Amino acid sequence: MSTHKLQATLETVTPLFLGGSDPRGQPELRAASFRGAMRFWLRALLGGVLGDRPDKIFQCESQVFGSTDHASPVVVRLEPHNLGSDGFNPLPHKQVTFRFNGFKPGQRFDICLLSRDEDALQQAQKALLLLCYLGGLGRRSRRGFGSLQITDGELALTATSVEELANALKQQLNAILPSSFAKLSDVPRFPILHPDWAQIKVYTQEFGSDSELEGWRKAIKFVMDKAHKHKNPALGFANPRQASPVHVHVTRLSTGKYAIVLTTMLSQLNPKLSGADPQKLVDFLKDFKGDVIFGEEVPKNWLGGSGR
Repeated sequence: MSTHKLQATLETVTPLFLGGSDPRGQPELRAASFRGAMRFWLRALLGGVLGDRPDKIFQCESQVFGSTDHASPVVVRLEPHNLGSDGFNPLPHKQVTFRFNGFKPGQRFDICLLSRDEDALQQAQKALLLLCYLGGLGRRSRRGFGSLQITDGELALTATSVEELANALKQQLNAILPSSFAKLSDVPRFPILHPDWAQIKVYTQEFGSDSELEGWRKAIKFVMDKAHKHKNPALGFANPRQASPVHVHVTRLSTGKYAIVLTTMLSQLNPKLSGADPQKLVDFLKDFKGDVIFGEEVPKNWLGGSGR
């Protein structure tokens, strides 16, 4: 049986915080980190097709990335090319004294996916593309850190403006996302890419470098300022743990400027969480004017829960 292969060159767009054996030491680029992030995006993709069925989704996910009962048919290999690292402020909207160690932006490395199961490899490829188009890797990834992008080939998003980026991203997503989705009348238990419970938006503003800040830093600071303005547990909370429903991805345009892609996936809140006001989430998203390329523009009653 022949081995199928996908190889791509990735670039760090924003600082990548990946802890190694020493959480306070140098970052480490590990295949396990990619596998974990790819699992998340595959689960979100499968949920749009299968609906709110965790057992069935886990079964399909395990056929790609394995489980405690059997190994994954997909091998993930990385070639880091001696990536340089530095200390970065993880809260660029604030003046803080501490720094996170992370891989510097603008560096490249290779990733290779191998499998004798062609179907499994295709699913893994879709998960990798969603990670590189919409998500991020490592700490603070939901606020724009750890953004990666494919540098060349037909899978790369090459754009000179946010308008071109929106069109290119929409075309790529049309090839990844299913043509039909499961029927869901209530908010799902976990984040899924479903047009009734998710939205993908490309923000209209572009961020260029100046004498004070790099473009990527300005983009993340802009997001952080908006999140602080609408601060509420509905946008994420530490204790009890509530992950943010918004994934911020920073993309570097071919002009050298940067763009923001916001992916929001609604799911049930932690029952121990109090004080969550979903309207704050709505207001936060409405502060980002742009092209909605999946789902719908946020209506005033987009508050999640039954009877939506």
